[in-house]
Amino acid sequence: MTATTPPYAWLDGRLVPWDQCLVHARSQGAFWGANVFEGIRVYTGDDERLYAFRVQDHLERLWRSMKSLRMEIAYTPEELARACSDLVLANDFGTDAHVCVVGYFGMGPNFDPMTTTVETGVHITSTPVPRSLAHDRGVAACISSWRRISDDAMPPRIKAGANYHNSRLAHHEALRNGYDTTLLLNARGTVSEAPGSCVVMVRDGELVTPPGTSGVLEGLTVDTVATLAQEHLGLPLRRREIDRTELYVCDELFLCGTMSELLPITSIDRITVGDGRPGPLTQALQRHYDDAVRARGKHPEWCTPVTADTASPAGPAAPGGSAA
Repeated sequence: MTATTPPYAWLDGRLVPWDQCLVHARSQGAFWGANVFEGIRVYTGDDERLYAFRVQDHLERLWRSMKSLRMEIAYTPEELARACSDLVLANDFGTDAHVCVVGYFGMGPNFDPMTTTVETGVHITSTPVPRSLAHDRGVAACISSWRRISDDAMPPRIKAGANYHNSRLAHHEALRNGYDTTLLLNARGTVSEAPGSCVVMVRDGELVTPPGTSGVLEGLTVDTVATLAQEHLGLPLRRREIDRTELYVCDELFLCGTMSELLPITSIDRITVGDGRPGPLTQALQRHYDDAVRARGKHPEWCTPVTADTASPAGPAAPGGSAA
C-alpha cells in the first residue's frame, strides 16, 4: 500500500480496508462488465464542510440503470447515501473527492457469465480529486474514428461498465494521436459526447448540446449548466443535433461531467475554437458552477452535507476482517 492509497472502501454493507474491497474475477460484474455505476463529487465549502453534489439525483439515475438491467440490490438509496458519507469521513482526504458507487451482478449458475443471476452486490470507492489543471487553460480535442454506441445496441442511457469500452477505445486513440480528449459521432454522423462527458457548444450567443436521443448519457452536470445558464445569464440551453463542422466554426466549446466539471475545449481537430482560449460564457458558467457545488449558490438542495449525522452507525471493519 502506497501513501496515496485510500485507507478504506465500502463493500456489501461495511467499510473495509482498501485492499479487501474484492469482487471475484468470475463474477458477471467483473468478467463482462455487467454492472452499473455513478460517480459523485464531494466538495469543500467556504465553511470547510464537505458537500456531496446532487447525490440523490445520482442515486436516482443509478436506480434507473438498474431497472433497465433488471438488477435488484439489497440496499436503499438512503443506505447508499449514508455509506458514501461513511466512506468520505473515514478516508478524510482533506480535499475534494470523487465517490464511485457500483452495483454489480455476481456469479451465474455454473459460473456462466451469460446466464441470469439474482446474486448482486455493491462496492463504493472514494479517491481524492483536485480540480484539473486544464480547467483554466482548456484542452485539445479531436473527432474520434470510433462511432458512439446506440440505444438499439448498447444503450448509453444505462450507465453500465461495459458501455465504457467504447469510450476507452476513443480516448486512448486520441491520446496516442497527441490530443487530450475526443468527441464521438453517433451512427447518424452527428455529435454525441466525449468519453465520460457531455459537450456544450456556444454558437452565435446560443448554448447548444446534443439531445438525449443522440447517444448520450442523460447528464446531471449538463442539466446543472442548463439551470445556471438560464438563471444567471438568461440563456436557455437548446438541445438539438450538432454537425461536426459546426464545431469548427463555433465560438466556444466545453465538456460537462462530474469528473471533468466544465472543461473548455480550445481546439478541435487542430482547428482553433474561438480565439484559442476559454470563452467568456464558459468562464462565467464555471464561476456559477463552482458557487453551486460549494453550497454558496441558489440551490442548497443540490448540496448534501457530509457529516457524522448522515453516516451509518457501523464503523470500519478491523484490518484483516472480511466484508459482511
